Amino acid sequence: MDTESPDRPRTRAKKACLTCNSRRVRCNVLEMQPCQNCVSWNLTCEVGVSRRGKYPRKKKGSARTSTTPNNTATVSDSRAIQRQFPLPGQSSQYSARSPTAEDAIHKTVFLGESSPLTCVVDEGQRSPDKGYACSVQKGRLHYSISEISGARESSQDLLGPRKLIHDRLTREGALIFPSPAVCDALLQAYFDWLHPCFPILDRGNLQSQYQDGTLSPLLFQSMLFIGVSLCSDTTLDTTGFNNRYQAKEIFYQRAKDIYDSGWETDTVVKLQSLFLLSFWRGGPTEERDVRFWLGAAIGLAQKKGMHVMSKLSFLNAKDQKLWKRVWWALYVRDQQTSAALGLPPRIRDEDCQIADLEPADFEDNEPMQFPGIFRTPPDVHIPYVIGMAQLARLLREIVCSQYLPGRSKLDNEARPMLRQRLVDWESRLPKEMRFQMPMNRDAMFLVGMLHMALNNLYILLYRPLFLQPPGQSVDPEGNVALEAATRSTRILEDMLSENLVQHGSVHLITHTFSALCIHTIHFGRATGTARKLAEHRAKLCLLGLKELQKSWDLENWVLDLFFRCLDDRTARDLRLADHSMPSLISQTGGGRNVEEISPVSPASGPYRPLSPHATDDSLHTPDTMPHHNPGEEVAINMDWYELFNVEGDDVMGLAGSLSNPDYLNPQNLEFLYRFL
Repeated sequence: MDTESPDRPRTRAKKACLTCNSRRVRCNVLEMQPCQNCVSWNLTCEVGVSRRGKYPRKKKGSARTSTTPNNTATVSDSRAIQRQFPLPGQSSQYSARSPTAEDAIHKTVFLGESSPLTCVVDEGQRSPDKGYACSVQKGRLHYSISEISGARESSQDLLGPRKLIHDRLTREGALIFPSPAVCDALLQAYFDWLHPCFPILDRGNLQSQYQDGTLSPLLFQSMLFIGVSLCSDTTLDTTGFNNRYQAKEIFYQRAKDIYDSGWETDTVVKLQSLFLLSFWRGGPTEERDVRFWLGAAIGLAQKKGMHVMSKLSFLNAKDQKLWKRVWWALYVRDQQTSAALGLPPRIRDEDCQIADLEPADFEDNEPMQFPGIFRTPPDVHIPYVIGMAQLARLLREIVCSQYLPGRSKLDNEARPMLRQRLVDWESRLPKEMRFQMPMNRDAMFLVGMLHMALNNLYILLYRPLFLQPPGQSVDPEGNVALEAATRSTRILEDMLSENLVQHGSVHLITHTFSALCIHTIHFGRATGTARKLAEHRAKLCLLGLKELQKSWDLENWVLDLFFRCLDDRTARDLRLADHSMPSLISQTGGGRNVEEISPVSPASGPYRPLSPHATDDSLHTPDTMPHHNPGEEVAINMDWYELFNVEGDDVMGLAGSLSNPDYLNPQNLEFLYRFL
């Protein structure tokens, strides 16, 4: 047998499959196919065709002259030339990408324990010589579909359809992007305000793709949609858009068109984009609302087995961390929106088997080439994200304990136990996550939102006790909701002083409105100084909602219903009522009932969420708000109530109760709280 000399250079495999080649590992595909690595990873083993000697050469001189721009150019400058060329997946040949290890993940499907196929695989594992069953031992619930999907389409077969899709998207403007300077500003806003709260992207990979012009158009438009939602007013003025709502709608429509076309094939990119599109807030009758986009993202994640990630073995460490962050972001948003809307969540804890988030699951703070755009999140963002995931689980338990059909809201045996769990959770917070002044601006932004989420859980837990009419024997524990609302308002005031509320996450709308309802009820019950304090706190909540309206389009019809729940005296005292915020049907208008009044909408024309630059803004500052005319008669628009199924209440009865002297009753507030 020949022996190699010690100084002989190390030999490399003559050929490697696409998976091993992408991972830079040794491959034995020439000895067996599938190779040993693909068998252990449960991936499709494909051998590519070498392009060596098959492409036209260019003279080295011309190549050198074309790469002479100096190396100090900014990311905008280096991308200005690339902007002339099609974006990712849009090469002039419209060819499909070469398969990689990541592509193999997209060619798998998850089938759970109840699937009949599982028992066949389990039986095959007992006989290691039975072929395919042996290769899935390390991923028994994840199956490759590329081997059994029939004849594969070649690149030439895909050429025609993809070119047609590309041409259609180009005609519709879905592949149009702003100037590089505007893109830089909007991406910076994304990484300043949303990424620390939901780190669903890999900053390093994204920076490389953005600089090289290979960033997915679907993800790019989705990120621009978030960026233009959260950027400052000064940044918005530099983008050339007339108002924020118009700009948001443009980017949202472009991303939606790309998604509908089926152009994007990367599963993780689609997941990330769907999550970002779930921040679109349309009208009350719009089908593609937050629940639609979140539902699509959750369904896709479950199809890939993200909810039982502990059973998956084919992910490398980096992908596993990213998948965990994406899944927990979906979980938090699902629980928040479900609780706010009073609808069942799509993710159930009993269906999941996934480890809790840990600090090690977050990306390393590797230096970025362009830190001004791809900003490193503050250190507190890791305990913030972990804390929000923990609070989302507690939110689910609170809703299940007293807000499910048939559950008593007053006699809740689990209430003391849940309160103690909230107290214990707060006591375990690290020092940097406690809301105490002084505090730097970045920390206040995240710590403030975390504590407002905590206080909202206290309000949810004790709101039924607080809402009992004052004439009845009131449980003193109901004041826990008032205390939590007061703490939230103090946090909101501090964040307002630093101009942070406008950039806050969308769940601040629900939390602020929840505190507003509590303060308004207390205002109607209290006297003396306590009444003046309740009035001041209610005004702070309205100011917070006005700031949030700059970024997120508030459901103005819900606010209008809220103002209709106030009697004229309360509206005058709080200075909430004006021509665009009609009060209740006047009590001096005689005995006319709702049916005798022709329904009119409080805002003329079709429903349209107001933009920050709109002239008919419905949230005026207290100093400029005109007084309401008590004698004005305004009808209740019954069409609004027919859009919803209010459990346990007759629609006409609920509408009529708005004109009752007991204007802030539990039924009205439960109805309003669910839909803001």
